[in-house]
Amino acid sequence: MQKRLALFFVAPLFLIALFLGNLQFTRAQPGGTDFLYRWLPTRLVLFDGYKNPYSPQAEYQVELMHHGHARGENETPGIFAYPYYTMAVIFPFALISDFNFARAAWMTFAELAHVALIFLALRTLQFKPAVLLLSVLMSFSLLNADFTQALIDGNPSSAAALFAFLALYFISRKRDIWAGVFLALSTIKPQLVILFFVLIYLWAFFQKRWAIIYSSALALIFLLGASFILQPNWIFEFIKDLQTYPGVARPSAPAAILSYWMPAVWAQGIALVLTILSAVILFYVWRNSFYKDFSALFLAACVTFTLMPLTGITSAKSNYIAMLPGLIFLLAQAKLNRPQESLWAGAILAWIPLSWLFLVAGRSLTLGGRLIYFLDFYPMPLVLLSLYIWLFYKEGGVASRLRA
Repeated sequence: MQKRLALFFVAPLFLIALFLGNLQFTRAQPGGTDFLYRWLPTRLVLFDGYKNPYSPQAEYQVELMHHGHARGENETPGIFAYPYYTMAVIFPFALISDFNFARAAWMTFAELAHVALIFLALRTLQFKPAVLLLSVLMSFSLLNADFTQALIDGNPSSAAALFAFLALYFISRKRDIWAGVFLALSTIKPQLVILFFVLIYLWAFFQKRWAIIYSSALALIFLLGASFILQPNWIFEFIKDLQTYPGVARPSAPAAILSYWMPAVWAQGIALVLTILSAVILFYVWRNSFYKDFSALFLAACVTFTLMPLTGITSAKSNYIAMLPGLIFLLAQAKLNRPQESLWAGAILAWIPLSWLFLVAGRSLTLGGRLIYFLDFYPMPLVLLSLYIWLFYKEGGVASRLRA
């Protein structure tokens, strides 16, 4: 009882302190572009009589706030580039008129989402780490360069990842209706969850968990239906933005990234090999999960999110937050055979400065006269993938030992 009372008083103070810290950061550090590009169109629709967040008029207002003028030839257009119903998630923050305040509030929400992913994974896997390892994981979720991208940019990937793993959590508890609802909500960022969505549908089909499919389909019908009522042609506008996005965004697929390091023909060839290898791995891991228990599904989901940057599907560093529960899965597996949590805590802690080193190197070092741009795009997924292979195969398929 005393602990609950203490938490009741301490939690609000912590949230206030966290928000004030974020507010100071947003005032001192310009940024939050991804949040701005969703927040301002939502405000325009809510308060300024705009009907279409994808319209050239809305794009111009975003560009005016971002660039101070209509975009130049090499500047990012103010495209919304998300499903219409994404505005439902942005809505509470769009009620705040001051951008720095709204951005600080969104950063606070995203940081809490990162921490919530840890506790969701721990509870789903029934894994109780020592206090040291838990503290390191929480620091890692906020300070690792692979995850802070979503926080700094204000990308909705933090919310989408949280919804995806909430769906997994409710699947593990056999509360399939709620699982379907959160699965539908995770589609606020389709490019992050497209493979995950297919995986869950296939697993639910083979497991005959029809409520997951029915509830997610109904939730999606509601979200899409409301979007079409409010903006009948939004899907065409959304597709148009998606076609524009790869041409103006930073490199986000293997072929585009590798072309900075090597001739385009080589880059395309390596990218094709990565796509094929990713498809083979996903086929094996997915098929392995269809007739097995929940732990096999959790493994398949984690591998899916880890492989996304290598598949050829447009990705972004902000999406890497969805890999965090996979790290916890690996820790839970490793503890079954190697209980030295302090060693794992040290390795995770060491990755934080190493991740920033990769980030700096990818923006400054050259190889054969070519900038090795976005070098930081590959280390984390490759390391995690190597650990999946090592632990799952070398240790004899220990995933089956996890309880659901």
